[in-house]
Amino acid sequence: MKTGISLGLLALSASVVAEENPWYIGAGSGGTNFESKSFDVEVPLATPQTISTFVDDSDNNLRLYGGYRFTPNLALEATYTTLGEFELVDDLNQFDVTYDASSFEIAGVGLLPLRDGRFDLFVRAGLAFWSFDTEIAAQPGLNVTPAFANNPESSGQDLFWSVGFNINAFRDKRWTFRYELTTYEIGDAEELVTQGFNIQYRF
Repeated sequence: MKTGISLGLLALSASVVAEENPWYIGAGSGGTNFESKSFDVEVPLATPQTISTFVDDSDNNLRLYGGYRFTPNLALEATYTTLGEFELVDDLNQFDVTYDASSFEIAGVGLLPLRDGRFDLFVRAGLAFWSFDTEIAAQPGLNVTPAFANNPESSGQDLFWSVGFNINAFRDKRWTFRYELTTYEIGDAEELVTQGFNIQYRF
């Protein structure tokens, strides 16, 4: 009986802590590494040919997000991320392909508070609604615009996951400095890995 009452009081106190400042917003930036699997590009030369190529590039990202922390161990987040711009350049065949990637994400967050809530370890996972704005253009000296032999997907939904930690600052722990590493599986061809530093405020 005493054990049951104790557990009930602990659950109640946890819910009270979560309800004091359950909502939060945040923003941050970092780096994105883009790696694609091999795919075919048709190059309209005098004798048309199809070449197999891939993209390996990096850029900066920007993230805006908001969430609700139900308990010290569970939260729900929505995030908008500009993942960056990535370019494929083929000097031999004289064409450029530019990708501008972004993502809207819905995720559950599992947290492990440490040292009286001053630190959190967390795992974030959910669904990313991603989009690619793709521009393919000829370099100077090529009179026609190359075209994809197999058009890559321009939008879709895929799972993603991330790990990181929070440093909850000041006495009321409303301000949080957050670091996370995120992996996206984008369509059939691409993989994106981002890392970012964020500032978060609970209210």
